[in-house]
Amino acid sequence: MTVVSVPLLFRPLLAIDIMGYSVRSPRMQVQAQTDLLAAMEVAASEAGLDRERWTQQVSGDGELDVLPDDDIVTVVGRYAPALERALAETNRKVPLDRRLRVRLALHHGALIMGPEASFGPAGGAPVVVSRLLDARPLRRYLIVHPERNVALIVSRNIFREVVCSGFCELPPVHFRPIRTTIKGVVYHGYIYDPD
Repeated sequence: MTVVSVPLLFRPLLAIDIMGYSVRSPRMQVQAQTDLLAAMEVAASEAGLDRERWTQQVSGDGELDVLPDDDIVTVVGRYAPALERALAETNRKVPLDRRLRVRLALHHGALIMGPEASFGPAGGAPVVVSRLLDARPLRRYLIVHPERNVALIVSRNIFREVVCSGFCELPPVHFRPIRTTIKGVVYHGYIYDPD
């Protein structure tokens, strides 16, 4: 077995998932994918980010993105609110039962980008951002807050080093800590709760 030598990278990661995707009809699933992609493009443009430079691992109802050396303060403080606004505009035009609402997780950490034929990034950071995206408190947040289009969670590292830095546009007082156990491992994050 040949082991390929690859560098260890430290990058911002973003994971996103559509709420209630599996209960939509196939036609509605395609529309949700199209609408989410458009909203993500609008949000990235508004935040001054270039999605063309993101490494994307796409699933039917969302994606895991490894960002280049983008300013993590911009990703947290500007992209997330821009996505909320873009989805609000999308949802203004559709019936209530077709609203597009998402969970969004952000993390910054170590990963390895495998060869082109690999399944995606490997390492601790992709695992952390994916587990935070699946956290039960984040899923519950969208149910408890039907007025919100985006349920945002950031890792403990991002909260401490970015949100609390004073440079982020989202104030620390609007985040609340959560702890979740998934597959026997404990993960810590902070949910953005402006209410």
